[in-house]
Amino acid sequence: MKKYLILLFVAAAAVFQSCDNNDDLWDAIDDLKSRVQALETQVNALNDNVKALQTLYSGATVSEVKNEDGKCTITLTDGKTLTLVSDIDALVPVVSINEETGMWQYSIGGGEPQSLNVKAEAEDGKTPTFQVTDDGYWQVDLGDGQGWRDVTYADGSKVSAITDTPTEDKFFQTVEVVGDSLHIVMQNGDELDIPIVKGFLCQIVTESEGVQIFDAGVTKEFTVNMRGVETWILTAPEGWTVELSEPVAGADDMKTATLSVTSPAPTRATASTAKDVSILASSGKYSCIAKIQVESTGIDPNAPRITVAVSTDVEPTYSTLTFDVVLANATTWKYICQSSGEPAPTAETIMASGTEGSGTSVTVSGLEGETDYTIYVVAYDGDAVSDVASAQNRTLVAPVDYYTKGVDINGTNYSSSSTGAVAVEESKDFTGSDFGSEAVYFLGDQDNTLSYTAQGTVTSNQAFIGRYSDSKPTLTLNGNITLNNQSATVAFKNLNIAFDARFIQATADTGGAASLIFENCEISYTGSYIATFTNAKAAVIGNIIFRNCKICYEGTPSGTTTTINIITTDNAAFTGATDLESVLFDNNVIYTEKVASFIVFNGQKAPAFTNLDISFTNNTLVNFMPNGGQGAVLLVSNCKSVSALTENLYVIDSRTINTFGFKAMSTTPAVSYPTIFDNMVYRTGEKGNTTAIYGNNSSAMTKATAYPFSSENFATGTFIKTAEAAAYGSSLDNE
Repeated sequence: MKKYLILLFVAAAAVFQSCDNNDDLWDAIDDLKSRVQALETQVNALNDNVKALQTLYSGATVSEVKNEDGKCTITLTDGKTLTLVSDIDALVPVVSINEETGMWQYSIGGGEPQSLNVKAEAEDGKTPTFQVTDDGYWQVDLGDGQGWRDVTYADGSKVSAITDTPTEDKFFQTVEVVGDSLHIVMQNGDELDIPIVKGFLCQIVTESEGVQIFDAGVTKEFTVNMRGVETWILTAPEGWTVELSEPVAGADDMKTATLSVTSPAPTRATASTAKDVSILASSGKYSCIAKIQVESTGIDPNAPRITVAVSTDVEPTYSTLTFDVVLANATTWKYICQSSGEPAPTAETIMASGTEGSGTSVTVSGLEGETDYTIYVVAYDGDAVSDVASAQNRTLVAPVDYYTKGVDINGTNYSSSSTGAVAVEESKDFTGSDFGSEAVYFLGDQDNTLSYTAQGTVTSNQAFIGRYSDSKPTLTLNGNITLNNQSATVAFKNLNIAFDARFIQATADTGGAASLIFENCEISYTGSYIATFTNAKAAVIGNIIFRNCKICYEGTPSGTTTTINIITTDNAAFTGATDLESVLFDNNVIYTEKVASFIVFNGQKAPAFTNLDISFTNNTLVNFMPNGGQGAVLLVSNCKSVSALTENLYVIDSRTINTFGFKAMSTTPAVSYPTIFDNMVYRTGEKGNTTAIYGNNSSAMTKATAYPFSSENFATGTFIKTAEAAAYGSSLDNE
């Protein structure tokens, strides 16, 4: 009988037809991809066939055979299992072993065999592995370290796995038990008979696959399952000691024994590279070899040892890295942490000049930002010192110090050279006496441990800025902030601002400010508004800006008829309306965990804002509802113009009320609107309008087909948008 294998590989049919348009072309490409991907499971099974048949041809004996669902599961007498897949429908390359040379070869479409130039049998035999590339061509890895290479025809052209010719070829003609043999008929008619020795088994049981690793001089025990074994012989690599206990009878004629394997002692030197610990078991005229592979680390198990890894609990900063260590046979250790580009220190160097470690972790500080560092550690017990272990990590980008490098707020730069600039490096309560002269307060330290409060009357230019770009110190209003200089600019940047039932107000006839600005802040409030003109008469804030902020209402909504505002001018006696020039909201996340009736700018009882322009762009609104049946989700105001109301994302719970982006309370003078209202709304209720402008249904908003967030976290105000909603709402946390 000729010793060669027929290995059949599945190929899917794919036809590229001429395409009249790009959609047809992409459909064809997608179809090709799906057909190639469908090959993967069968290619894996066929590669398993290669390995199984090579094992069977090498002289294995079989203990048990099961045929189920087109698969033949074979249990060998050494306890290993093989799987043959016979039910394959494909047109495939044919792979075989050349009888004379013992080399693997393949043929395509009945052509002349081509050698793969790699042995199939003997100790240096290799097992070829096949795959199909993403573009549908066969490749083979010969196990010679050269990686994947194309399977080609005799003329050198690549062999495609995609064909439009259906076939009914099979891997085998038959795989069946005949008498006391496993009888295999290959696809080309060649036959193979493997003896079945029922009730004969010798199996070494291991907890892990692959090579079993031992420290020097260590003994490990393995269970050996035996059935029908009459005699056995043990073999081991040079320097290793093996013993097999007398088998003990168990259930179903199975006996168990204990295999003890001891690695060479730490002082024993051996050049042997052998790894097999084997049991040659015999039953009458049959025999099998059960084996495991072993390897010694050469390390004395009683010697100090240490491993180190990047901490999974403490994140790196721009100046610190934290590492965790695990000790064995020692409680003391030292380390050196240095730039990864420097030469690695020896154990002697670490012992002589390293830093003593404490416990099982260390935080290394004083490092440069955005730099790779490697920590080297050794454990020691008296004069005994471990080998050097190491781990690498990278520091984060160093934060910007706005006090020294400056920062822009609405086009104006603030730094240590600004008038009244002060670095506030300790916790502080700001009161009216701090607001009497122009000042720029840079708040916070690098450890972000300071806290600040503020209350009082502002009578000059004031700016409050979180000093470092990587942290936002908290500024809490423990009283109201009253603006009382219509020429002043009051700005907040890079802060957590807590309005605990407090607010900023413009009051008295001469009160107010030229501009009130919030940039890059995280704002929380529990009252009915953040800024108000409620008690004002001629007082005014000329320009109000919220840019790149997270604004969270944390109060308890009492229904859709009680209004929650960010800015309110709800005062019929207000006479400063003509001096309010702009309200701008750009790239903010405005949210509450519980549904609330909400208005960004509420001026419904005030006179007309004849000079006011409103811009509302790229904002995300979550859980804020209109005020009443016809109210606006976002804006209620008499004003001169709305220069922009675009690319906002409104996420609203199911209600039966209308959803509007803006509502003007009067038409005299007529409000000027932009021509584009490209906004998106998600709501589960179908009743009611979803328009950008009240009374203008032509500006209907795009309705999201699914919930627009792939993840959300109300505690941090983080809302990650889906692909459908990516062009709408705030870009905070989504870049």
